[in-house]
Amino acid sequence: MGMLMGDIMTPNVPLLAIDATLEQAVKMLRRSKADGLPVVDDQGRLAGIFTKANLMNAFLAGATPTQSIAPYYQKNVGTVRVDTPYEVVEDLVKTSPVGTGVVVDADNNVVGIFTKVDMIMSLFRKTETLAGHLRTVYDSMHNGVIVVDNDLTIRLFNQPAAKILSLEQENVLGRSFPDLFPGIDLMPVIGERQWLIGVKAGWKETGVMCNISPLVSEKGVQGAIVIFQPLTELDQIASELETTKSLYETLTAVLNIAYEAIILVDELGNISLVNEAACRFFRRRQEELLGKAIEEVMPKSRLLRTLKTGMAETNEVQVIDGQPCIVSRNPIVRHGKVIGAVGKITYQRLEEVRELSEKLAEMDRELDYYRAKAQEARNLVTFNQIVTVNKAMRNIKEEAEMVARGNSTVMLTGESGTGKELFAEAIHNASLRRRGPFVQVNCAAIPEPLAESELFGYAPGAFTGARRAGKPGKFLMADGGTLFLDEIGDMPLNLQAKLLRFLEDQSVNPVGGTEVRRVNVRIITATNQDLWHKVEAGSFRRDLYYRLNVINFQLLPLRERPEDIIPLANLFLEKYSEAFGLHIEDIAPDARSVLIAHSWPGNVRELRNVMERAVNYASGPILDLHSLPYYLQGRKEANISNVTESKPAPRPKGSLDREAILQVLNRYKGNKSATAKALGISRSWLYEKLRRYDLL
Repeated sequence: MGMLMGDIMTPNVPLLAIDATLEQAVKMLRRSKADGLPVVDDQGRLAGIFTKANLMNAFLAGATPTQSIAPYYQKNVGTVRVDTPYEVVEDLVKTSPVGTGVVVDADNNVVGIFTKVDMIMSLFRKTETLAGHLRTVYDSMHNGVIVVDNDLTIRLFNQPAAKILSLEQENVLGRSFPDLFPGIDLMPVIGERQWLIGVKAGWKETGVMCNISPLVSEKGVQGAIVIFQPLTELDQIASELETTKSLYETLTAVLNIAYEAIILVDELGNISLVNEAACRFFRRRQEELLGKAIEEVMPKSRLLRTLKTGMAETNEVQVIDGQPCIVSRNPIVRHGKVIGAVGKITYQRLEEVRELSEKLAEMDRELDYYRAKAQEARNLVTFNQIVTVNKAMRNIKEEAEMVARGNSTVMLTGESGTGKELFAEAIHNASLRRRGPFVQVNCAAIPEPLAESELFGYAPGAFTGARRAGKPGKFLMADGGTLFLDEIGDMPLNLQAKLLRFLEDQSVNPVGGTEVRRVNVRIITATNQDLWHKVEAGSFRRDLYYRLNVINFQLLPLRERPEDIIPLANLFLEKYSEAFGLHIEDIAPDARSVLIAHSWPGNVRELRNVMERAVNYASGPILDLHSLPYYLQGRKEANISNVTESKPAPRPKGSLDREAILQVLNRYKGNKSATAKALGISRSWLYEKLRRYDLL
């Protein structure tokens, strides 16, 4: 905000009563040192002004000190509001013959006086302020600034200029400009008002690039202003541009050498780059492909899936336009957001690829076993299947994939539902042990009396009721592979000692047995508890904690990586749509907003369950807000029954009827897990059906 009259005036001046004597007026004028004082009547209203000139006129007329000022003060007085802007005051001073004015507030009460001396002082203050701002601007600039007068004497030399030229400001001011830059002639600028752009000059070993302009005022050219920057910065920028151009040309050459078709799309699914092999594959010129939506060129392209989920797909066999191809897709992520995707299509020389795979099959005799095992598992977990665009989680994925190659113990910590089990299995499948077993044990789910025999096995006849042949235990079952100990914080203390001994010598001693068995097992543990707190409380061994916590990955909860919510939701949407035989294409904007706004205390597991439930209730190709659970919709519990009764939830295509579920449930004597497995559905979906059909 600019200055107002209240910032310029002389405040708190004494007021003269209308019946005051000349003697009183003299004393008040001397005490206030003002040229004039406001005069007010009995009600305190402004009546006029009594100035030193009025006082002199009274005494010249023969008045005595005891006489009243009433005949002598000025009745017509100029007043100015205290909130009058500075610019208006400036115009008033220029046009008004009055030397002193009275300042009043909105209620016409006197708050001060204003003289031309006040105006002059305010101009000084304003000039000093502007000069200070100008100095700050000059010294804050990246470029050097030099101002010279008509005599070519340097009058201004800012701090960046001093830094660039390695000079002291005080040693330059007052010097002649030609002494500093003898190669620059300023006379065309000062004499002919020319502008000089891109002038190269140098001071000792420092080269600079200058732009020079005349400094013009109402009186004409008053000098010149030189703005410059080091040539090293410009050279660096030019070098970076040249490097970028070279990299682009190199990238283009590499892409065109490759015999795979490479196609890149932006975040909207529009093609932004293709190589020559892609043009041949699609039988179109480059200009016919660039800017087009990928679905126009390749209907049902899974690049759009990669854009939605951020999930990579590698070396998949796919038939495109009747031609068998090997296809890979990868997301392009920047600052935690998927900004595009790149697809690679291998369609040429597939016979060579086939021959190579056959040779590899001959060299690897265990490949058939691995394929059979992968077919049984069908959903082999790899790092590509762990969907995240969050920078921190992507770093964890990269580090975990690197760590997978070794044998060190790994501890996964984080809240329940953050994906610790997925990471454990992905580490196993990325390791050299991937052909060995992956054995999972939930330490919280094993009864303590049976825990030792479950983990370490038992010898034949070890105790009453034991199997005749004994039992190998989880450690022996995981020999050559990985043992994943989930909820490690709940392991009993006696087992902690045996686990520590195993970590020391990689051997196990079955319960009731005498033979010590050596096994080759990598240990991965997970917990959602503060394990160090348990160590300090004495419920977890300190030495075991250090042996298990060699490599630690703290998985982030979903609320700390909100950018992952929609990609994961899209992944689950696709999964359950396919499982239920539906075709749901996308999530409505209002449903997306609700998903993003939720805090997800159950993390990814809760999101998966929400999406499974939503697909069950979906009634069209777009998953809308009403398909989500009521606690996400913000509805009150009291209204749920009314909504359900007024409009029954639509049943998805191919859904199971009440009789079919009841028949299988009776067959397995009420066992929910066996029933869900027999029906080919998840337990959560089964429970949803049971609730819907009042079978719980």
